Amino acid sequence: MTDGPIFSPDPSLYPDPSGRAERMCQFVRRLKLWEGEFAGQPFTLHPFQEAAIRRIYGPVTEDGSPLVRTAALWLPRGNAKTTLAAGLSLAHFMGPMAEAGGQVIFAGGDREQAGIAFNHSWNMVQQDDALRRRVQPIPSRKRLIHPKTRSSLNAISSESYSKHGMAASFFLADEVHAWQPAEARQLFGVIRDSMVKREHPLTIIISTAGSGTGGLAWDLWDYSHKVASGEIDDPSFAPIIFAAPSDADWLDEDAWKQANPAIEGGFCSLEELRIKARRVQHFPAEIADFRRFHLNQWTEGAAEPWLALELYDTAEDRQPEEALTGRPCWLGVDLSSVEDLTAVVAVFPVEDDSEGRRYDVLAQFFLPEAGIDRKAEQDRADYLRWSEEGFLTLTPGNVVDHSAIVEHVASLGERFSVQEVAIDRWNSTAVNTALQEEGFEVAQFGQGFASMAGPVKELKRAILSGHFRHGGNPVLRMCFSNAVAEKDAAENEKLTKSKARGRIDGAIASAMAIGRVLSNETLPSPYETARPEGFVFL
Repeated sequence: MTDGPIFSPDPSLYPDPSGRAERMCQFVRRLKLWEGEFAGQPFTLHPFQEAAIRRIYGPVTEDGSPLVRTAALWLPRGNAKTTLAAGLSLAHFMGPMAEAGGQVIFAGGDREQAGIAFNHSWNMVQQDDALRRRVQPIPSRKRLIHPKTRSSLNAISSESYSKHGMAASFFLADEVHAWQPAEARQLFGVIRDSMVKREHPLTIIISTAGSGTGGLAWDLWDYSHKVASGEIDDPSFAPIIFAAPSDADWLDEDAWKQANPAIEGGFCSLEELRIKARRVQHFPAEIADFRRFHLNQWTEGAAEPWLALELYDTAEDRQPEEALTGRPCWLGVDLSSVEDLTAVVAVFPVEDDSEGRRYDVLAQFFLPEAGIDRKAEQDRADYLRWSEEGFLTLTPGNVVDHSAIVEHVASLGERFSVQEVAIDRWNSTAVNTALQEEGFEVAQFGQGFASMAGPVKELKRAILSGHFRHGGNPVLRMCFSNAVAEKDAAENEKLTKSKARGRIDGAIASAMAIGRVLSNETLPSPYETARPEGFVFL
């Protein structure tokens, strides 16, 4: 993912052959601000804001038509991104970009969030008598009407089932990181699909960075960086990203300034950031939020994670699944209580005397289907998509279906040489019995330091060396992103669910499987290694 300067705030770098960007700038400058010390003053465009406008509205196709169809503006809190977006929205509602019967749509994770951008727009209109006379407001419904063009401006929330039938000409997706994962894609998709009825529609996404790797916001963030870096060629997409490098010291004020152009603009207080940073130093769990909201760095999983995902992601390629047929493997099964995530992880050890053992890893996860939307929201995980992609099995009902887990283990036994199944001692009697009846050797596995210290140490070594070849399974990745370690007096580590902020079942199951690999090693006699000449009798 791109690091360093991602978007240049120099307006002169962005050509404007059609003059559309300049007309937009002139319109926004006519508007007046309505809150704080700048209330009643003209909207002065700072260089980074003008550069954003020119990046969005300047590019044209060969026939002079607008080129950009989607712009993603990623800015930390306090940089007036909603204020700028409200000004752009008014230009599409009643300004130079307005069209007959236009529909300007503000969407947020809930009606209150969507109403924030609406209130910015409506209050800007009220600051100018000429604009006010041209607008028919219905504030109780978060709706403005422009009778001359029959255009409307509406704020809606994420109940996407009620949004069919619209024909949006301008779509503002506000703070997508806060949208409910279970509804975000549907809402975004419904509005975007409605735009095909328009000749030159425009979507503007404004948000700070989010957390977790599932969901619409992550996909948009990832796509924005890939377009910005040139990995993806999409001239219709304008990524505008202000963020500190991922490895930046969160206390480095130069990183703050890089991520927050409003500091130089004079309306984001450097002193307030200093005060907040001094307080956060005493509350380590809040550092992740400081990075997200003020450095615009995407965070994944635990505030104080067991290991960096950047290292986890550098794993060597896993062997194709068909190449694993018949190979010895050990399974770890971490059962859920009633309705939570269950993990089955198979590890295939590959011996390498020179660089240490490698592990090819196959993981499958299980959740009850009932309430999956609520679980996705709670865990900030894209369970529906992961189910469609085959990484997650949704079982009927509202409790975990243990028979589905037993069937999956049995299917692994048909394809691979399953040596042993490690299973948590707690709440596993029924599954334990069923697996034994299927002919598997089952080892109950404790979760204390005595059982976990060695496996966790070996798991960590394998990950740090790139030898834990996980194949990019997104559910397993989520589990490792949430993993938190607890240490004893001897610095031994175990993974603990009590301190984790999300699901870690896949990480636990991986450690258990590796633990059984270690337990089944055949160690040479010390007499064979230390005294090859034979026994010594004393």
